Amino acid sequence: MTPAAAALIGFGLTAAAGAQPVLWQPLPPATGAPPAAVQFVPLDPAGPATSLETGGPAVVWTPVDEGPTTTTAQPSWVVVQPGAPAAAETATQLPPASYAEAEARLAELIPTWDDYPTLLRLGQLPTAVLPPEGGDQVNFQQVSPGDGGAAGGSGNQNYGFRADLVVNRNLMLSGYYTYADDPLFTPIPSRPSQPANLWTIYGGSLRARLAGSNKWQLAAEGALELFTVGSGCGGPVSCDDAGTANIFNNSGQKVFTRNWVGALSLPLSWQANRNLQLSFVPAVSFLPGSQGADQGGAGDFYGTNVSLGVGANYRIGNQVQLFGSAMVPLGPGNNAFDGDLVYSRVPILSLGTRIAVNPRIGLEASVTNGFGLSPATAILALPSAPNEPMLSARFAWTPGAPDSPSPRYTARQASLALGGLFVNTALTPANGTTQIWLNGDSRGNLFAGSGYSVSNDFQFQLAAGMFNGIEPRNSFVNTFASDGGLNLRFGGKAMVFRPSKSLPVWAAGRISLGRNEDASSKQGYLFFETMNTWEATPTLAFNLNPKLAWNGAGTSWGVGLGANLQLGKRFQLIPELNLVATDLGGGNGTNGSLALRWLASPSTIVDVYVSNAAGLYDLGQLLGNDQVRVGARLGFSF
Repeated sequence: MTPAAAALIGFGLTAAAGAQPVLWQPLPPATGAPPAAVQFVPLDPAGPATSLETGGPAVVWTPVDEGPTTTTAQPSWVVVQPGAPAAAETATQLPPASYAEAEARLAELIPTWDDYPTLLRLGQLPTAVLPPEGGDQVNFQQVSPGDGGAAGGSGNQNYGFRADLVVNRNLMLSGYYTYADDPLFTPIPSRPSQPANLWTIYGGSLRARLAGSNKWQLAAEGALELFTVGSGCGGPVSCDDAGTANIFNNSGQKVFTRNWVGALSLPLSWQANRNLQLSFVPAVSFLPGSQGADQGGAGDFYGTNVSLGVGANYRIGNQVQLFGSAMVPLGPGNNAFDGDLVYSRVPILSLGTRIAVNPRIGLEASVTNGFGLSPATAILALPSAPNEPMLSARFAWTPGAPDSPSPRYTARQASLALGGLFVNTALTPANGTTQIWLNGDSRGNLFAGSGYSVSNDFQFQLAAGMFNGIEPRNSFVNTFASDGGLNLRFGGKAMVFRPSKSLPVWAAGRISLGRNEDASSKQGYLFFETMNTWEATPTLAFNLNPKLAWNGAGTSWGVGLGANLQLGKRFQLIPELNLVATDLGGGNGTNGSLALRWLASPSTIVDVYVSNAAGLYDLGQLLGNDQVRVGARLGFSF
């Protein structure tokens, strides 16, 4: 019997006590062999309900009343509880007739408590948790201060990617990459210019279960990493040239090194109760104690650090977990330095929450002073500002976890899931859907993007392109939307609410990260928006779309209002308005657009529009334009 079929039949058995029918027609095995005959134990007609075969009590069965039917299918049966009348009060359905049908029914089940993954890390602190086989996980993370500091723009950002592969129930292999290339946060008065800074890490780690029970787990985690350090280069300052002043010596040029580093930890996690888990983690990080010995003179760096960490996570229902952690360095090395280049030790603190859209998708936000995103650098504070609070965001994808049930869109709703133009919709395409779009306009904007739904409630998104012809222009526009500058954006859209009887709206959130890759800029911003869609009638939908673009130079924000009116079978009229509260672009950014959408086929759309927005992607929606643009967008989904 296939796993999906076994799961379904097991579900039916456990539901019997709740008056749910138990179906006894077996599924054909995956190999296509004929099903075995169903065996029934006869009752003794001369006495009480006893088995002729065993002489003991027998289960009494009665057919389920399924109402009038025109089929000749065999009846279903339900257990009659002792003392209950021999008549079923609930209806049932025939068992699945194939493996595909069994999988389809399994996918419709609502996820339970046990389907949601337990946290593998509490901020920077590892736990002793090892996921079950099939619990492989992919993480994207960013940490950044609340303002740009001396770096300007969106400040000192560190980006991280990690993939966790469950080898078996006792072993997990991880690979990761981190990247940070902004100048130091705090001014360095002892240097003639603010040093540029570059940190990149390629690494891998192993986590192994050493001992444990259902109440506690002890594990060991070891990591080996290649840590590239550039001081006096990074970002707009090329590390292929002489660079600028560095923090290690007075040569006036860059110091660029590659260092093998590592970490070892022994996390112990205790399940205090069903909701609360506590972790205790002794660890050691092996980092170099100096840099630049053969590049103008050695200067201080962090060195080896022994640390003790404690953490806790608390589950509130299925989908919300609160967590906090503290890592205390004990030396002999240090984990922080300030603007005077004085090294010290500070505790690394994190406090945050994980919200699971469903078992497959987790969104995490926390406040921390920890800048490192790898096991060896997790103990490190923000360079030059060790006590600066930072915001950390993490996205976790567990591909093998159960998904939310399919939304079962109508054809109209599927077209709304294709999105708006300058005002977004809340519906996400169904799991496994790929979208590709191309856009251009009369002022020279050129953009392309794609999306892939890894869940019924979440879509990965990637976009690239360039702005042109934005008027008026100022330093803000030149930094983030310069003419011809390549803009790269990556993010995702999560649907968090589906219509109910009490609230008939769809609700979603979207976040994207990226920057202008123009050599004169290299500055980025975070874009966040919430989308709410209400189907007022079968042919008319309204959208409410608050949004903001955040960076160290300022935050632009506004509220989008839009509608989608079905015009016959093939066309939709889409009027949109963005009410912008800020004027960072040199004038009020409020803008409007009118679009006609042609539904050329179920998988192809063509949008034609006029607008005075700077562009239809992210920041472009919050910048007005002195001249009207005429544009088109071509979209495919499959």
